[in-house]
Amino acid sequence: MIDQLRIEIQGFEQFGQDIEPLLWEVDGLRQDLLQLDVEDVRRPTAGPSPPGARSSALEQVNALLVTLTAVPALLHQVVAVVEKWRGRTSGGPPPDIIVKLGDQTLEIRGGDPEQQRLLTTEFFAACAAAQQRGAWDG
Repeated sequence: MIDQLRIEIQGFEQFGQDIEPLLWEVDGLRQDLLQLDVEDVRRPTAGPSPPGARSSALEQVNALLVTLTAVPALLHQVVAVVEKWRGRTSGGPPPDIIVKLGDQTLEIRGGDPEQQRLLTTEFFAACAAAQQRGAWDG
């Protein structure tokens, strides 16, 4: 079974409209994720923005799509890589990260480490339950 995990990175306001440093940071995460046994890691693609809308280019820069073939095993590894990467980003406070798999969402933010650990554990359990129900069968 192949599933797609979406990773959204928020909180890079310190870069302003200059997306080059943001691209460099997110490319570092992409390279880290490619070291795992994942099928693919790429940026999402989007069509042109509607008139008057904010540029989709900046919105696409801060996201990655990770294609997984073995969700339970790889999901733990992906989240661990994301958390490690988050701790070493440069240019300000660590970014907030949103990880989405199917209908399940995990927000990785600063704050109480014990609370974050509990949220992560709940996310893994919810993803495992959804997979057992066949919620992501393609």
